[in-house]
Amino acid sequence: MLYILHTLPGLAGLAWREAETLLPVPEDAPGAHTIGTRFVPGRNDMLLVDYKGTAKALTRLRISEDAFAMAARAFKIAPDARGLRQIHAAVRSSSTYGNAIAAWSRTAGRGNRPQTFRVVAREVGKHKFMRREIGKAVADAIGDGWNLRWRQVDDNADVEIWATLLQDELICAVRLSGAEMRQRGKLKHLPASLRPALAAAMVMLSRPEPSDVFLDPMAGAGTLLVERAAAGPFRAIYGGDINKEAVNAMRENAYGIKGDVTMQQWDVRKLPLDDASVTKVVVNLPFGRQIADETVIPGLYQAALGEIQRVLRPGGRLITLSADGRLVDEARRLTARNLRPQQRHKLVVLGQAATIGEYIRGE
Repeated sequence: MLYILHTLPGLAGLAWREAETLLPVPEDAPGAHTIGTRFVPGRNDMLLVDYKGTAKALTRLRISEDAFAMAARAFKIAPDARGLRQIHAAVRSSSTYGNAIAAWSRTAGRGNRPQTFRVVAREVGKHKFMRREIGKAVADAIGDGWNLRWRQVDDNADVEIWATLLQDELICAVRLSGAEMRQRGKLKHLPASLRPALAAAMVMLSRPEPSDVFLDPMAGAGTLLVERAAAGPFRAIYGGDINKEAVNAMRENAYGIKGDVTMQQWDVRKLPLDDASVTKVVVNLPFGRQIADETVIPGLYQAALGEIQRVLRPGGRLITLSADGRLVDEARRLTARNLRPQQRHKLVVLGQAATIGEYIRGE
């Protein structure tokens, strides 16, 4: 069956890496395989996955923010009024919508059949009709052809149908996931807090191991700490921030993590940790509106990377998120030459270009 995973712009490759690794392989069936990626600029990457296993497994992925089951698909949609008729016909006559609704029922675990639905319409490209017209064409087609006796509502629907028109390709899918897949029940949010899916991607790049002594030296509300704990066993987790409010939020959000977890207020420029005492460091380096005076960023990066190099064990991994990779490179050249650069991953965070950098601490 064909599913769609939504993730942040630029994270499709990492989302697939997680899905390929974590999705259970069904008995007597092949494992998941991807059949392509679609892009909604500034909104999300759409990863198309063929998977024979249970749909609920898709909603447990952490780098993806939403999971959908394909209900209808069409190609060569005209950009003029004919396109609306084609959309209506494709959705109305779909032979796969029943499978998508069945996947929703199994995932939701509800005994009652859904009574209401709403359509979320999106479009990429130039068309001579509007998004609301796409939504109406899809809603009319559901009423005309799906024989489900659903009632359309504007909000709080039992089922959401997302219709995305990408140039001349229509993807119409039933949303399987709820808000908890995206938010993870996070207790407290601060400005510039990481999206959990992005934090999960960064943690995955650190290559979690049970022997990890994990550090986020600028932890903010603690999203990276929570995601590292969710990634599997660890030896110890350390998190801190210079802001007292952030430390309070961090402790609140990380409450319930079992194991050796230490959180405290500190300055990243002078960490209260021994030399070579941690094995993994994952950090969201502040940028843009996170700092009122952006002239302090070069000096902050230099001091932070120098301290990270000091506390990171040789062979340990560092994962950074920044808006300007050149500033990170310059800081590394000046104060942390033993942090050897590896791969980079380009993405978009809240409309702003950003880079995830991978580094290994040399001898």
